Amino acid sequence: MLAVAYLLVATLAGVAVLTRALPSAPAIVRVPGGFLLAVVVTSWTTYAVALGSSEVLGWDEHALRVGLLVSTALAALVLLVLGRRVRPRDLRVPRVDGVLAVLAVTVSWWLMHSRLREENGETLVSANTWGDLGLHGALSRSFSVGANYPTQYPFFAGEPIRYHFGFDFFAAMLQEGGLSLLWSFNLPAIIGFTAMLLTTFAICRLLFGVAAPPRWWRDRGVWVGLVAVALLLTNQSLGWLRYVQQDAGGSLLRALRPDVLWAHKGYLTGGPYTDDRIVMFNTPNAYLTQTHLIVAMAVVLLLVHVVLAHLDALSDGAAPDGRVLAGVGVTFGVSFWLNGVVWLAAAVFLGGLLLLGALGALGALGALGARSDRRRSGAWLRAGAWFAVPALLLAVPQALLLNGGGTEGGLRPHLGYLTCSSTASSCHGGRMDPFSAADWWSFTQYWWLNEGVFIPLLALAVVLGSWRERRIIAATAGVFLWGNLVQVGQDVGGQNHKVFNLWENLAGPFVAYALVMTWVSGGRVLRRHARGLRVRWRSLGARAVTVCLACFLVVSGLIDAMTVKNDYVVSVFGDATQQQVMEWIIAETPLRSSFLTDYDQLYTAPTLAGRGIALGYSSWASSAGYDVTERQRAIAAIYSAPDPATACALLAGLPVDHVLVGPQERTSPRFALNEALFDGWAPDATFGSGATTYRVFRVSRACGASRR
Repeated sequence: MLAVAYLLVATLAGVAVLTRALPSAPAIVRVPGGFLLAVVVTSWTTYAVALGSSEVLGWDEHALRVGLLVSTALAALVLLVLGRRVRPRDLRVPRVDGVLAVLAVTVSWWLMHSRLREENGETLVSANTWGDLGLHGALSRSFSVGANYPTQYPFFAGEPIRYHFGFDFFAAMLQEGGLSLLWSFNLPAIIGFTAMLLTTFAICRLLFGVAAPPRWWRDRGVWVGLVAVALLLTNQSLGWLRYVQQDAGGSLLRALRPDVLWAHKGYLTGGPYTDDRIVMFNTPNAYLTQTHLIVAMAVVLLLVHVVLAHLDALSDGAAPDGRVLAGVGVTFGVSFWLNGVVWLAAAVFLGGLLLLGALGALGALGALGARSDRRRSGAWLRAGAWFAVPALLLAVPQALLLNGGGTEGGLRPHLGYLTCSSTASSCHGGRMDPFSAADWWSFTQYWWLNEGVFIPLLALAVVLGSWRERRIIAATAGVFLWGNLVQVGQDVGGQNHKVFNLWENLAGPFVAYALVMTWVSGGRVLRRHARGLRVRWRSLGARAVTVCLACFLVVSGLIDAMTVKNDYVVSVFGDATQQQVMEWIIAETPLRSSFLTDYDQLYTAPTLAGRGIALGYSSWASSAGYDVTERQRAIAAIYSAPDPATACALLAGLPVDHVLVGPQERTSPRFALNEALFDGWAPDATFGSGATTYRVFRVSRACGASRR
């Protein structure tokens, strides 16, 4: 199978590159990192070759396969050149790392197969992730069974795409190589989420570990890493209080019963899509619905580890190596199309970290009494430019392309994120007033409800940490400020949540550090200030506080795991009749054709067959920057048109080649279908019977000379 050969060769090539560039990085970073590097680089080489094959050579049907073969050959060449220097000892995994890797893969496998799996030959998706797969499945299949070059948005045919589609194209590569839709999403998600967990652990050990601990359990970095991994897997909000109230009738003792927890269904929070101050974006649903978020987040964490490891290895007074930062900048810039929102937030962190380093070189943030050193600061700034220039040169064209060629609607000021989204907020229905004490109180309440003790523990880490750690926390705080000051895209909730997902992952190691230090050093603090207590009670008191704080941090996430486990599933490809329609469309219609269907639908036969439709789910199309109003009116008017002339005149203004009339159109609440109109047209194909009948009409055949 081509997909397996490609993945094996490309991943090994990525591992070889990372081993050559980062020989000191642990294997648990380099091995999954090799896969991530393969995603970033080969998705672009494949897309470039496929686009050229389609547009220049006219090889629509084989464009993606040609691109995949070329990328596999290039990866094989890299592996041949660099792989010879990789030795078995370079891939040696310590016992603790190996056990953690097995656990990470197991958890990731369970999560991804809970959302998308196969039973009795049928592909099923969980209800909570059903909606997003409708879009991402359509995007991937627009390449694997369609020919979406130049790339358009499948839910708004005829217009250039305004959505980061890099991962969906990568999934299409795997489908072209022989993997199913299920595995083209689940396999990268499993590896990507595993990479997130292992890289987070490695970052913690890098920052807080001991160089040569006598035993792993005496290494503070290991414990900080394990806690940080637990934080990444869980949800720090106060949503668990609703579980006690709703599932256990207000009884804490009943809430602790395993059978009550095991039977829990549904996420505890729903904001901002319900009148809820606690948002659902802190739950696993944010990752389970968006595989591209998992992969983009894993790439960012990999690059963060590279930068932090490089800075940690610098001798006193030394500036970063521009070559290392240039490599990071190129990789970072190329990755923009995976997830632009995550990219911008990561740019704030990485740029802030390097800027703080330059200021530290001047003594502005260094130890008291340090002298300014302009030469050293200039060296830091020049090294930072080696990162920033290639990153921007590669990312800005992608940003302009995915924003419709302009800058309007991309970024705008917005204070307070979702503080005003609930009726319980003082600023509901408007915008947060920076001069209103009531609005700032609502802001404080919002973050307390959503993060609980996470932020107070982060503040404690500032107090406990070294200057180096405080600089990293300050760069992390820049991401938090970015998300609270700037709106990215049209939908502040649906886009900016990724900023805070990244912030939580960057801040998590320091929260874990504060928790571990409370356990380790809390007893010493109590010895100084609680002299009336016995030494044993002082130590037990500190550890009891630590356990309570840990429970508050993870309990909502444990309940979320039951939601994932107990979620019901639905079919991806619909019933047998819809699958027949889909198969006919793939076999009998041009690869670039587009269809008219009822709008506001997530799953349609044309999109599952890799074709575009005039308008899909309106909220997503509008959030991507498309004007959906006119198409909504035109679609409703066509399906309810009184005569063929009216319908054909309206069809002439839409970029569609076929009209589909099926169950969704007959039962649509958005228009009254004039079935008699279509009875007068000769269908190209008919499937099913009665109310479940599907009919496909070719516009050129139905409208003849009146076709646009």
